Amino acid sequence: MTVYRRMYLIPVFLIISIPIAGAAIHVAPSGSDMNEGTETSPFQTLGGARDAIRMMKQAGTLPDGPIEILVHPGRYPVTKPVEFSAEDSGTMDAPITYRASETEAPRFSGGVVLGGGSVLEDPEVLMRLPESARGNVVTADLAAAGVTDIIPFELGGFSSGRGFKTHPAPELFVNGEPMVLARWPNEDYVYTGEPTGPQTLRTWDNHPGSPEGRFKFKEERPARWVEEPDAWLYGYWFWDWADSYEKIERINLDTGEILLARPWHGYGYKEDQPYFALNLLCELDAPGEWYLDRARGKVYLYPKEPLDNAFVELSIAPFPLVKTEGLSHVRFQGLLWECGASDGILIEGGEACRLEGCTLRYMAGNGVEIRGGSRHAILSCDIHTLGRGGVVVTGGDRKTLSPGEHLVENCHIHHLSRIDHTYTPGILINGVGHRVRNNCIHDVASSALRVGGNDHLIELNEIYRVVLESDDQGGADMWGNPTFRGNVYRFNYWHHLGNPDRATGIAHSMQAGIRLDDAICGTLIQGNVFHRCSTAPTLFGGVQIHGGKENTVEGNLFADCAAAVSFSPWGEERWHAFVEKAMDAPEINSALYLERYPALASLNENHDINTVRNNVILRCESLFLRAPDGIIAENNTELPTGSELPEHTAGRLRWSEEEANRLGIGEIPFPNIGLYEDGWRVLRDGNWSLRTSTP
Repeated sequence: MTVYRRMYLIPVFLIISIPIAGAAIHVAPSGSDMNEGTETSPFQTLGGARDAIRMMKQAGTLPDGPIEILVHPGRYPVTKPVEFSAEDSGTMDAPITYRASETEAPRFSGGVVLGGGSVLEDPEVLMRLPESARGNVVTADLAAAGVTDIIPFELGGFSSGRGFKTHPAPELFVNGEPMVLARWPNEDYVYTGEPTGPQTLRTWDNHPGSPEGRFKFKEERPARWVEEPDAWLYGYWFWDWADSYEKIERINLDTGEILLARPWHGYGYKEDQPYFALNLLCELDAPGEWYLDRARGKVYLYPKEPLDNAFVELSIAPFPLVKTEGLSHVRFQGLLWECGASDGILIEGGEACRLEGCTLRYMAGNGVEIRGGSRHAILSCDIHTLGRGGVVVTGGDRKTLSPGEHLVENCHIHHLSRIDHTYTPGILINGVGHRVRNNCIHDVASSALRVGGNDHLIELNEIYRVVLESDDQGGADMWGNPTFRGNVYRFNYWHHLGNPDRATGIAHSMQAGIRLDDAICGTLIQGNVFHRCSTAPTLFGGVQIHGGKENTVEGNLFADCAAAVSFSPWGEERWHAFVEKAMDAPEINSALYLERYPALASLNENHDINTVRNNVILRCESLFLRAPDGIIAENNTELPTGSELPEHTAGRLRWSEEEANRLGIGEIPFPNIGLYEDGWRVLRDGNWSLRTSTP
C-alpha cells in the first residue's frame, strides 16, 4: 500500500515541473525513483522515468509534443531487464527519447564490480593449480560483492544437442578486456584421436565417423582433468563449419578415452578434428586466464599486470538488459549497454523504434535482436566484443511478401563470436524487405552477414577479416531455399577474408566474399569490390554459387582472388530431386510469388544457369572455378597483371572517378562505401568513433 501511494504521487510533481509543450525528465545514478524527475531531483533508473510517463498517460496529463528523458553520465547497475510495452510508446509526431544528457555515455551494466582481490592462499585450491601459477593468482569473494546466485556452466553451439541459442554465461573483464576461461591448450587447438563408438558415419570422401561422443585422446594432458568437476570441450567434431561445446562425462585412463555426456554433437565425431578443453581450474596457467569456482563462490584470476588501478567486472545478468514488446516510436540515443551474461537488447513487435549512437559491448550473447514489428532502425551504433553475433533482425511476412523495413545503417560491428564461433554473424537478417547499408563489419569467426528471406538490400558496406575460423562460409552467406529471391548485394567492399595462417586453427579451403549455398536463386550481385576474398588452395572464388540458378554477377571488381566466381554445379538429377521436395513449400506455387518472381514458373528447368557479365578481374588465378555448361558469361575483362588498385586509407576506399573509370568500374560509388560522419559518428585520426565518449 505504501509503494502504491508513492508511485501515485509522481505525476503530481511532474505536472508542476514539465512545460506544456513537451517534457524533459532527468535520470541520474545519484537520483531516486521516488523523486520528481527534474534536473535537481532526478529519477535513478530508466524504469522510474518510464513509470512516470505511464502514469501521466493514465491521468491524461501527458504534455503535447515529444518527450525527452535526459540520462546523466555514470554507471547504472541492471539487476533485472528494463522492460517496455505498448503502453510506453510515443507517436510519430511525438516520439519518446531516452538520450545521454552530455557527451559522456551513461553506462548500463549487467555486471558486478569486483575489488582488486587478494593473492590466493587456500592450500586446497593451490594444490590444484599448475606450479607456475601459484603465487600469481588472485581471488575475489562473490558473496562479498553481493553475488549469491551463480549461473551454471552450460554452452551449446551450432550443432549442439543443447541448442543453438544464447546460453547465459558469466565473463570476467579487466579494463574492458575479456579474460579467457582457463583452457588447454592456451591457444589454438589439438586434434581428436580415433572415435571408439560404432563407426557408421561417412563423409563425402568416405572418411569414417561415429554418432557416439567417445574418442581416443592423443596427448597425455587429459589425465590431469579427471578430478575436474565441470570440464568441457569445444570443437569442430565432424565438419569444419559445425561447432559445439561438449561436457566431459568421464575420462578413462585405462583405455585412453574421453567420454562425452549426452546430448551429443548433431553430426557425430571423427578423427583429427580440432578441439580444446575449458573450464578447468588445473589449467589456470597463463596471464589473462580466469576460473569461476561455483562451489566456493570465488573468482580466480591470473592477471596480466597488477590490478591496483584496474576496473574488474564480472557479468552476471542472465537476461537481455532491455526488453521491449509492442513498443513504437521510442528512441534510445547515446547510451551504452555492457557486461551482460546474455543478450543486450531485445525488441519484439512494435514499430519505428530507433537505437542511435549507442554502444553495446561485453555481452555473452547477441548485441541487439529485433523480432517482428516494422521499421525499427539501428543507426550509427558501435557493437563489439560479444560472445555471439552483433545484430539479429527478423520481420516482414514471407506469405504475403510484406516488408518489415528494418534498417541497420552506419554501424561499426566487430570482434564477435567469442563464445559461439559459427553462424553468429555481424548481422543476421530473415524475413522480407530489410536494409543493411554503410556498416563496417570485421573480426568475426564466421560470416559478416547471414541472410534469409526475400527482397533485402545490402549496400555500401565494408567487410574484412571475417571467416577467420569456420570453414565453408562467405562474408555474406545464404542457404537452402530457391524461393529466397529478390535480394540485392551492391556496392560493398569485401576484402582480406579468411585466416592467412593456414597452419593454425581450422584449415580453410572454402571461403568467399558472397556465398550462395544450396539452391539460392534470383540474387543480384552488382558493383561490389572483392579483394583477397579467396586464396589458393581453395574451392571457392570471390563469389561462390552452390547449385542455385538465375543469379546475376554484374559489374564487380575481383582482385587477388583464387577465382572471380566459383560454382558447385548440381546437375539435372540432383536439381530435380531437390525441387521435388521443395514443391511442398506453399509459396512456390502461389500467385503472389509467381507474379513477383516469374522465374519460379520454370523452377524445374535450366538448372545451374547463372549470368556473369561486365566484371573486371585483376590478378585472379582464373575467372571461373568449375563453371557449369550453359553459363552465361558476357563482356568480362581481365586487367593486365601490372595494374594496381588505388589506396585504401582511413577506413574508406578513396578512389576518384578517374581511377574507377581507369579500372573500368566507374559505376561503383567509392566515396559512399563504408561508415560516414553524422550527428553520432566522427572520424578522428583515421579511426571511427562515436561523438558520445565511452568510458
